[in-house]
Amino acid sequence: MDASVNTDKTDKQEKSSESRISVQDVTMATWVLSLLCAFAVLSLSSACYIQNCPRGGKRSFPDAALRQCMACGPGDKGRCFGPSICCGEGLGCVIGSSVTARCMEEEYLSSPCEAGGKPCGPDEGHCAAPGVCCDSDGCTLDSDCVDGSEHEDVAERKSFLGGSRGELLLHILHPDRARSPY
Repeated sequence: MDASVNTDKTDKQEKSSESRISVQDVTMATWVLSLLCAFAVLSLSSACYIQNCPRGGKRSFPDAALRQCMACGPGDKGRCFGPSICCGEGLGCVIGSSVTARCMEEEYLSSPCEAGGKPCGPDEGHCAAPGVCCDSDGCTLDSDCVDGSEHEDVAERKSFLGGSRGELLLHILHPDRARSPY
């Protein structure tokens, strides 16, 4: 009889421990799910975590005076056009290198900036270097960003020696006497 009583107690203890494990499992699953939901909300929210950003983000200042974007590149000869884009007249455009590290700081400033150059491209870009149009996402070649005199030089070079057959023949027969636009 004692053996049957002990067996009953053991069965009851096993069942109660099983029910405790399932309660612990449910509690753990609820905690993990809550944590995942919190991360999802954080990842979908805007980038204004620390500063007091206006409604619509830091780029939504309708009447604020635009400041010039931060200087970047060797000798600060360029301007930031995006978080990883630095362009300048003698520099050209550098994307995603150590030269552009300073441009990441621009993202943390609460006021908007304008990189300069005339507007170009379909995505509200600006001329960043001769023949290059950049916006905050990237750069493309754009003939609107070529100066008038430089644009004429390119056209002249394309039409090799002005396009005249006589000049071409003269250049082939007497290369030292031929007129060259270069």
